[in-house]
Amino acid sequence: MIIEAGGLKKHFGSIHALDGVTVEIPEGVTLILGPNGGGKSTFLKLATGVYRPTAGDIKVFGESPWNNWKVKARFGVAYDPPAFPQFTTGREWLTLFAESKGFGEEEVERVAELFEVKSFLGNRISGYSSGMLKRLSLAQAFIGKPELIFLDEPLANIDFDSMERVIEIIDGMSGKTNFVVISHIWEPIIPIVDWVVVIGNGKLVLSGKASDVQNEVEELFKPHIQRSMGKGAQKGPSPFGQEGRRTPANG
Repeated sequence: MIIEAGGLKKHFGSIHALDGVTVEIPEGVTLILGPNGGGKSTFLKLATGVYRPTAGDIKVFGESPWNNWKVKARFGVAYDPPAFPQFTTGREWLTLFAESKGFGEEEVERVAELFEVKSFLGNRISGYSSGMLKRLSLAQAFIGKPELIFLDEPLANIDFDSMERVIEIIDGMSGKTNFVVISHIWEPIIPIVDWVVVIGNGKLVLSGKASDVQNEVEELFKPHIQRSMGKGAQKGPSPFGQEGRRTPANG
């Protein structure tokens, strides 16, 4: 297993963003799904060592990622929304990042070509559109060919051609690189993933092989709308319990 979490909790005051998640994520391509505010991004930040657990533990490559640069050197991350220094160029930023990992200009050129960002790398980041920022963030995550790449909402704020490109890249690297993709959009991604994890209301809802759980995923995320003749649409019970979040049957 590349990621193991046991009784994982993260609280922000009275908000229980994660409340006792126990899950194992194997090698391959894993998709972590859930409604906005359900806890999937908190799980990501615990797995990448941005947050420290309130209780329980999480291990990546068998070690805690918190304050552990040995583990962090083995993975790449693209967070959403992307955050960069505004008064540097994209090329300067990627070069600095590559050098910090022991790589040079050739690696910058490789990821720039991979995500088709060369045309604007010479411009200051302050002038980038949301789509440019997303593509720069994705390029950064791939620097150094890490063993594991975390992609937070990789299809957000990019056009359809770029979406297709991202999916092709992940699929093409499958078997050579491990991926954990965090998203609330599942349909374009699920055909290329090996494992699916669903987190909602701070709890584990579902975990299993993509081929085994796809029907359950479809049931969870399809619109639950009831229509009455002459009365318009009425919203039916949400599969995520109160506030649009699912409460798992096993707690």
